[in-house]
Order: sequence, then C-alpha cells, then structure tokens
Amino acid sequence: MDDISSSSNHNKVTDESLNKMFSEMPAHQKEKLIAILTSKENSTVDNQDLLKKFVTLESLSSTPSALKENLPEDITQETLAKALAKINNSQQTLANEQSQFVNIFTEMFEQFSNTPPCDDLNVIREFANASSIFEAFKQAGTSELSCFEGIMSQDAEGLLHAAMSCQIAGMTKNARYLLKLFTQQQFIDKNESYQSLQTDITKQKGHLKSQKTAAKKGGVKRQLPARKTKEQAIELFLAGEYKNYSAAASALFPQIKEIAACNGFTFNSDINGLRTVTDWLRSTKIYKN
Repeated sequence: MDDISSSSNHNKVTDESLNKMFSEMPAHQKEKLIAILTSKENSTVDNQDLLKKFVTLESLSSTPSALKENLPEDITQETLAKALAKINNSQQTLANEQSQFVNIFTEMFEQFSNTPPCDDLNVIREFANASSIFEAFKQAGTSELSCFEGIMSQDAEGLLHAAMSCQIAGMTKNARYLLKLFTQQQFIDKNESYQSLQTDITKQKGHLKSQKTAAKKGGVKRQLPARKTKEQAIELFLAGEYKNYSAAASALFPQIKEIAACNGFTFNSDINGLRTVTDWLRSTKIYKN
C-alpha cells in the first residue's frame, strides 16, 4: 500500500477489502519483475508490451474501487459490507473490477500464443512433469516466474503449469482453456478477500431487506428465510460466470449454506440442499439447459 492509501482509516479499510491479487505481491518482487522486463538482455517488443500490461495490473491493484467515493467517511472494517450493501449494484461493480484483472492477465499470456512450439519432445516432457511451474522454469534456466511463488494457490499453479505446458507443445486451444480456468480460480474462486466480501455484502443485503419487511409488515413471515436465501443465492450466481446451473450450485453451495444459516433457514441435507439451490438458479433461465 502506498502512503496515500494508508493515510486514513477510510482508505485503509477500503484498500484492504477491495484489493486485487497483485497488491499482495511484495514490493521487492514487483521491482525484480520490472527489472527483468526492462533489462538490456530482455529488451524486446514483447517484453515492453508485457511491461505495459504489468504496470496496468499494478495500477489496478493500487487504485481503490470505484465504490469508495460512495462510502461514508467514518467507515470501518466492521461496517464496510453493510455500507456496500446499501449501494446499488455494488456486487456487480466488484465483479466487473475483478474481471478487469482477469482480462489483462489473459492478454499477457495471449501475446505468446503465436510463439512457435518447441520441437523437442524431451524438453516438453521435462517441463510438463516438473514438480511445479516454478521448478519447470528453473530447470529451463530461468527464474522470472519466481516472483509469483507463494501468491498462487496450489490448484491455480497447477492449472497455469498445465496451460504453459500445452502452449510450448503447440496445443494453443487447450492452453487457452486451461488459462481461463486458472484466471477464474486465481482471481475469482480462490480469492478469499473477494469472495468473503461478496458473501458479507449478500448477508447485509438480507439483513437490510428483513428490517424493511419487518417495519412494513410487523414481522417476518415463516417462508421469508427460504425466499430471502433464494434471492441472495441468485444474486451470488449472477455476479459470477459458470459452465451450467449444476456447476454454479456446487461452487456456491458452501457460501449459500452460510447465508441460509444467517437467515434462520436450514436445508434438510446437503444433497437436497444442492438440488434446491440448482432449482433456484435454474429459475433465472439464463442458460439453455
């Protein structure tokens, strides 16, 4: 975080809660990566373009969310989710900002998609079978990617390793698909601060809606917890991208269970709960099947 970002409690809270992946990279590692890209021996058109994209990522990671200007000055970590819940389309705004990161990172990888494949099968095997992508690059005589070691989850690192293995083997279609899975997992699914904030906002929206309903009708009806949980589940679903309803239900069910408990609603079992959530999401009719 820079000095400006940490100059007040207001900035500190928003920057820590609305941050992106690259803000977690230590400063010395960022400097190391930039030094590699700007060194004379690596001064190529591709590396200059890569540097521009990295600078864009760095800028995104250090720029507060657009939602910040709508937050009260006395915001705290404890009241942030509630304040965001009162802002129209706040969850979609967060999702869009996260997608910016995904798009830029994808572009960084895409610029190498036309690179001629390696014609040495042994080299491809050695790279693909290395214990990690970081080890694969070390074996290849370079350690540039070590800047990212410790930042990626193990599952995400495995996907990136597979994507780059396909890339050097000339399997570009497979590489693009695996990269899409990697970016979705690294920046969205396994981004704990992002997912936690989205869940907390959804909970707060439920509380606010309950308060309005109680004030208007004098109490919460017996069916309201289930209905409210369904609405919140659909909000979470619409804020992301999934292959189909079943995949979305499986990915979101742990969060929806937590939200349901907060609403005073429980599923009979995980199996029945998963079916119920799938039916809820299917009611949006955004997919053909």
